[in-house]
Parts: sequence; structure tokens; C-alpha cells
Amino acid sequence: MNKLALSIRIILYGALLSTFIGAISFAFIYLESNISHYLWHILLTNNTFKTLTILLFCLLGGLIVGSLRGKWGDYPQTAHHTIQQLKEHKTVNYRPVFKSLLTAFLILIFGAGVGPEAALLGAIVMLSVWQADKIRYLFFNRESFAALKPLERLGHMFHPTRYLLTYNPKNTNEKLAATKKYVIIFYILNGLFAFIVLMKYTNQPSFISKMGMTYWELKDFWLFVPLVIFGVLAGKLYNLFKRKMADWMNFWSDQPIKKALIGSFAIFIVGMFTPNLLFSGQVTLGAVPKEYLHFSTLLLVCVVIIKLVFLQVCLNTGWIGGDIFPIVFSAILLGFGLSQLLPNFDTVFIVATVATAMTISILQSPLGLAIFIALFFPVQILPIILLTALLLKVIQTKRGKQIV
Repeated sequence: MNKLALSIRIILYGALLSTFIGAISFAFIYLESNISHYLWHILLTNNTFKTLTILLFCLLGGLIVGSLRGKWGDYPQTAHHTIQQLKEHKTVNYRPVFKSLLTAFLILIFGAGVGPEAALLGAIVMLSVWQADKIRYLFFNRESFAALKPLERLGHMFHPTRYLLTYNPKNTNEKLAATKKYVIIFYILNGLFAFIVLMKYTNQPSFISKMGMTYWELKDFWLFVPLVIFGVLAGKLYNLFKRKMADWMNFWSDQPIKKALIGSFAIFIVGMFTPNLLFSGQVTLGAVPKEYLHFSTLLLVCVVIIKLVFLQVCLNTGWIGGDIFPIVFSAILLGFGLSQLLPNFDTVFIVATVATAMTISILQSPLGLAIFIALFFPVQILPIILLTALLLKVIQTKRGKQIV
């Protein structure tokens, strides 16, 4: 097989596999979103015994989640864990990927106050390594692979546990490595394209909701530093609470069912009295710019506290999931609450600055978080978001040098 034919074949098979990964990601989001909506907005609420039904449903969730953790271990695997494993070993164990997705799916539909992003990104990383092992097998067995019939090739490519070749630095091909990063980018974009097309085709709601229009002026900039300080202090307060919560909940490590049932009761209470705070908050976030004026600053701050406490209870009782969406939701809501005390200044300017500062203070990733948060705001506020991220990045760098 000549070099051109081999390159084309690798790109085509890789594109097929990345489309497959994009389709799995879509299926996870589609099923989780629609089943959660049916359970919590139709089945559990439209009946005579609403309170008892929700309680029994939450307890069932605790029993299932706790049992799975007792049987399978610490699932779902989050993106942080998977990427760390990839950095250390140059590969990951992708065989339990569907265990991880199933556990995450159950945690989400039972109403935990976490996001889908951590488990889904972790699964995507695992599937991407699986894809790389498939492509590596194709490259090093190109002659025998080319002799197969088309259907046999597809069978080899999609077989979940066979026809794989794990990364080995001794087998690295320098010529192939030179173009590897461009091929990887192509695969990522192709998988993302497949995911977006499927989401659009099925009319699924967007993850991103815009937080209104901005008309900020130079006078608003007088608030910039105080707003950044406020956001950072709010983030540090949350991090302090997070550490305390981990200490308080450090019990029953060998009894996952009992621990998961604590999370069940938290989900029941939130589901009964503040159901909009179930799940990650990204669906509710779209209504905030229109509805926040109907609530006092004190009430909005209380909602932020409840959401963040609920998040930590879930995470510390085995209801594992993403914290990015819940934290961004809380930070944006806190910004809207503060803006009510400053009616003479631009609301979106206040919200964007506070949300960026608080989120970066908690999650410690200035550039990535700035790009993510910018998706929620009009482009006119982008300079403020980037300036906030840059300022906090400089402060983090200087503090890091001092510690060293």
C-alpha cells in the first residue's frame, strides 16, 4: 500500500470513528435530557401522591447509585481523572467507558445537582484513546487489513475489545508524528460537527444561554477592581466551604449505599421546594436575565448558597458529576443579585466581571474559563472578561513564584 493510499485510509477510518464518538456523546445528552424532563416534569409531579413519589424515587436512586459504586468502584470517571491518567501513562483504560457513562446517566436522571460535562468529557477522552489504538492497529497491520473485505474491515474497526494496538514509544513513527496533531484536530472537529448536527436535527436546547445585552461605558469601569475582588472573595469562601465539607463528609467510605442515601434526601428536599436547582442549572440559566428583577438580592444570594451546598452534598455522597456548570450558574446568579444593589451601572458588566472572577478563583483555569464564560455574554463584554482573566492569571503567576 503506497503512502498516499495509507494516509487517505487512516483519515477516512479516523473520521468514521470520530463521528461514532460524536454520536455516542449526542445519545448520552439526548437520553439524559429527555428522560430527566419526562421523569421530573411529568411523571413525578403530575400525580396525587407527589411527595411520596418523589421521596421513593430519590431513595431508589440512592440505592442504585450506592450499589453501583460498591460493585464497580469510583464511577463515573471524570475528565480530570482520565486526563491525569493519560498524562502519566500516555494511555488510559477505556474498557469501563460504558460503565462510567451508565453511572453518570443514572446520577443525572435521578436529579443530582451536578453537570454532565465531567463524565462525558472523561468518556470522550477514553473513546479517543480507543480510536487512537484502532488507528495504530490499522497502520501497523496495513497489509493484512487491506486484504479484508469491506464489511470485515468495518467489523475490525468497530469491535470494542479486539484489533487494538496500545501506545508504545518504541513504535513511534517520526514521519507520522509530524502530522499527528493536525489529524487529531481534524478528528476533534469532525466529532464535534457530528454532535452539533445531531443536536440541531433533533431540536435539542443549547447548553449556552445569553445573559442579555450590554451598553457598558467607561463609568462602569470604576467598579471593575471592586467587582473582581468581590468575585475572588466569593470563590475563596466557596473553596473554604468545599474543604470543610470534604472533612465533614469523610465517613462511611466502606458503605456507599448509606452515603448515597444522604444525597437522596438532599435531592428530595431540593426537588420538593426548589426544583429549578436540580441538575446542573444550565437549563434554568436561560430564564435568569428575564426573571432576576422579580427576586430580591437576599433571595438570589440564598439560592446561590443552596445550589453550591447542594453541589457539595452530591459530590461528597457519591453522586459524582461535573461542577463547572453549577459553579458558573451560581456565579452568574450572584452577579445578577449584586447588580440590583448597583442600578446605575450596566448589569451585564457587573455579572460578567463577578462571574469570571468567582469561577476562575474556584476552578483555577483563567484562559479556558474566560472563553467558556464569554459564550454566555454578548461580544461587547469580551474585553472585560479577558481583562479579568488576564489580571487573575498574572496574580496567580506571581503567587506561584513567591511560593517557589
